[in-house]
Parts: sequence; C-alpha cells; structure tokens
Amino acid sequence: MKPIRMALEAAGWSRYSPIQFVVFVIAASTLLASWIQLSFEVLGLTIFSLFSIVGLSMEALRFRAKQRSDQLARLWPEILDSLHSAASSGFGIVDSLEQVARSGPSRIQPLFRELVDRIDSGAGLDQSLDWFKSQFGQLQADRLVELLRIVHRSGGVGYLDSLREQALRTRSEIALWGELDSKQGWVTGTAKLAIAAPWIIVATLAARSENVEIYSTTEGTGVLVAGLLVSLTAYRLVGLMGSLSKPSRVLTN
Repeated sequence: MKPIRMALEAAGWSRYSPIQFVVFVIAASTLLASWIQLSFEVLGLTIFSLFSIVGLSMEALRFRAKQRSDQLARLWPEILDSLHSAASSGFGIVDSLEQVARSGPSRIQPLFRELVDRIDSGAGLDQSLDWFKSQFGQLQADRLVELLRIVHRSGGVGYLDSLREQALRTRSEIALWGELDSKQGWVTGTAKLAIAAPWIIVATLAARSENVEIYSTTEGTGVLVAGLLVSLTAYRLVGLMGSLSKPSRVLTN
C-alpha cells in the first residue's frame, strides 16, 4: 500500500487512504464491467473492461501525481531562495517559514501558513513537518523537511550553505528531467494507445448481434482472453521499458 499512499500524497489527495482508493477502484470497475456484460454479453470484453478500469485508474493517479509534482518542483528554487534570504537576514526557522507563507509563490502559501499555524499551536515541530511532507508528497519537500530537522537539532550549522546547494541541485534536476520527459512521454503514450486500439475495435464490432454470437463461443472467448493476456503483458513491458529512473522518495515512512 505504500506506493499508493505516496502517489496519493504526490497527487494532493493525502486525505484519502490507500484502502479508500482501492475500494473505489474495485467498485467502479465492477459496476462498469457489469454494465458491459449486460449490454454486450461478451465475457472476454467484460474481463478486459474490468482490468482496463483498474489500469486506467492507476494511470490517472500516476498522471495526476506526476503533473502536480512537476508543477510544484518548478516552484522549489524560489522557495529555497526565499528561505535562504530570510535566514541570511537573521530569521529563525519558524519566522523564515512564515516569510514564505506571506511572500512565496501563491500556490504554496496556504501549506506554509498551515505549517506555521500548527507549530504555533503547539503541535510540535517534528509532527508538523511530517504533516507538511505528506501534503507535498515530493522529493524536494522531503529534503527540506529533513534539513530543517537537522538544523533545529544542531543549532543552524551549515543551514545557509545547505539551502544554497539544494536550490542549485533542484534547478539542475528540473532542467534535466524536463528535457527527458518531453522526449519520452510521447513514446510511452503512443505505445499505450496502440495497446487499447484493438479493444476499441472489439467493442465497436460487438454492437452487431452476429459478432456477439461469435465472441460468445468457446473459441471466441479463448481468443479474447488470449488477447487480454497479450495486452496486459505489453502494458507491463511499456511501463517497465518506458519509465525513467527518477530519484525516488526515501526520506519518508
């Protein structure tokens, strides 16, 4: 369940648990598959629909997580620069975070404001930072949180240098992965569309009663099930071969 939880956090849906997401996907897949079975009475098409909704749900979650993560990643150099500027002016950790909540990028101001409010209300720095980390669901946020923890315990030694280094590293990663994503994205997207295309044709042909009769035979069902296995294998291979080995989140529970 941890990969699903991390994807939900990255997508900005940390309020939902992995169990809730899985139950929703299973319920939606079952309802749609039941409707298709009642409409077409083609077992192979129904089985494919069941698996395809599960796959599409995971794809939608991954897409949302990646889109939000990429958008927020572009804001981190400015956030780190703001923290560096505040720390250089003599502000403490909480005061620096409050400065970002006031003058940082508008999209992240509410999260920083909530973080400061939690700390001020007595929730504790570690607990508040854990909440903050779950709201972003990002590698960059994990790095900042752990840096703030170290600084809080060590008294601020090396804080400014670490912020500057993180900002430079983040800018470099954004430039590198942005270029790679633009080249790789259309390849995997086209491959996944090619996997779905035959099943779109099957669904179109199933609108005719004579084709439904053929699909409903033992041979027809066998062909559809074999096609489903090939499609699932191809989908998995596309995911493995088309994925980029980006740095993963390791500073999380």
